[in-house]
Amino acid sequence: MVKKRERVTEQQKIDAFARGAEIKIVTKETTSKREKKFKRVTFSLTEHEDQLIDELSLQVRSFRCNRSQVVKAALALLAEQDEKALIALLEKQKEL
Repeated sequence: MVKKRERVTEQQKIDAFARGAEIKIVTKETTSKREKKFKRVTFSLTEHEDQLIDELSLQVRSFRCNRSQVVKAALALLAEQDEKALIALLEKQKEL
């Protein structure tokens, strides 16, 4: 004898999927616990500079490195320079 099949409507499928979703409640307390806030910025690069960022991110083999991390590392290196060296580097970029 064939067992009668139970029909499931699309709405029942949607409801079952929604019940399985994780619910996160965002309050002022949970948002204030976040340590870092990121800001998306736009700036212009030449095609060569854009490719250089990609190449540098791929040189790291021990962990995944994205484009943002390459730019942050470059900024950290610039911040370590003394004023004279920093000005020289920035003047060199201005001439290009």
